[in-house]
Amino acid sequence: MTSGLSADAVPLQQEARRLMYVLVGRDPDDREAKLMLGSVLYGLGSTLVSADQPDESLAALTECAGVYAELGESGEPGMQPLVADVHARKALVLAELGRGVSAVIDADQAVMRYLDLGAGSSDSPLFLDLARVLSLNASVLYDYGDRDLAVCSADWAVRFYLSQAEAINDAPLAESFVHGRYLRGSAGIAARVHTQQGRPEIALAVGATEVHSARAMARTNAPVDLAHLVTALVHHGLNLRAAGRGDEGGEFIKEGRELDPPTAVEATRVWQSLTAQDTVGATRPPSMSFAAVLAAAARKLGDDRVPSVLWALAFDPADGATTMVPSLRCEMQTAPAMATLLAGLAVDLLEDPDPYSAREAGLLGREAHYLFAAASRAQVLSMRFQFHDFGATWARMLLALIPAFETGPGGAVIARDLAGWLAGVTLRLQPIALVDQVTARLVEECNALVERLLP
Repeated sequence: MTSGLSADAVPLQQEARRLMYVLVGRDPDDREAKLMLGSVLYGLGSTLVSADQPDESLAALTECAGVYAELGESGEPGMQPLVADVHARKALVLAELGRGVSAVIDADQAVMRYLDLGAGSSDSPLFLDLARVLSLNASVLYDYGDRDLAVCSADWAVRFYLSQAEAINDAPLAESFVHGRYLRGSAGIAARVHTQQGRPEIALAVGATEVHSARAMARTNAPVDLAHLVTALVHHGLNLRAAGRGDEGGEFIKEGRELDPPTAVEATRVWQSLTAQDTVGATRPPSMSFAAVLAAAARKLGDDRVPSVLWALAFDPADGATTMVPSLRCEMQTAPAMATLLAGLAVDLLEDPDPYSAREAGLLGREAHYLFAAASRAQVLSMRFQFHDFGATWARMLLALIPAFETGPGGAVIARDLAGWLAGVTLRLQPIALVDQVTARLVEECNALVERLLP
């Protein structure tokens, strides 16, 4: 529902943006004016989200990131946390628009910037900001990425929040509620993934945290907060039952059902889908985790098609792993080579007749894309001086992957999102195409696909 207050504020903020651009235009070296412009754009981006105008919000936040980045490059202090926060907000908006690939990349950038600023240290003033962004990152990854990365990010968000529980409780009420909702969200994701991946003890521990935080948030009596509480109660109760604690679990389930019967029914259905066991002759969608999909690729394509270096990119989320974003899978200098291997697996899986292979190819292909993008952003030397090889591999994988998403259920937006990235890769390949016929044909194919999806 559109907020009337937010909608009324949009014209005023847009006028403020226009005036600030006038001031900056008069004196491009006026840092104070640029700081004010960034603040106006940041506020406008937030207001436009509340006013149900996500496309316009994304445009404002993209402008804001550019302004803050330019100020940082010119030596203005304190810009890096602001740039990180803008990337986090952009990730939320992109996810709302269904542009999950770009959402994961922006969330990755937000987390990495905070880590580079030392926010992972408990005495850092940015510690709770990192916890918030890790929770957001977990949500984006749960919907659009690797569930192993998602649960690792969620687990660390929960740890960080619990370690600062006293400070959060003593904070102003509005701030406490903001962090409480992020804690509830990250605990919920952690509980779901640990349940699905067969780690009941961890699921119960983090599920208790979800219930506790959901109870606190439900004091608002807002329907969405009550629905979260019902879901948390039912899921935790069912996990307790599965662990042999039937009476205790029954009390949680009963409470959820009494609060909101329809939501409790849906929560039960979701939990059953998470814990469904294979039956003879039954086929189930694969778990959307990197390790599980890599195992499926080895089973379908042959063990020799999955080199050991790719297995090294997988990890056990329950073993203290700190791989919370795709950029942390490997050293950036090796990322183009790892992405190339993943791209080859993704393309081969697309040719496999198994009905779930396209979905598995989609996950491996996106992981390859994230590594290519991260290496490009980090200006890894091989991405600069061997782009004729790595860029061409990137483009060919996207050419194969985009039609698979386009024809899949709900994948048209992802296909267009990837097409936007393909357009950027193609642009960088064009100078090479002038002297290489193979690249020229590839660029022609890429341009045709981009023009069809992004007219």
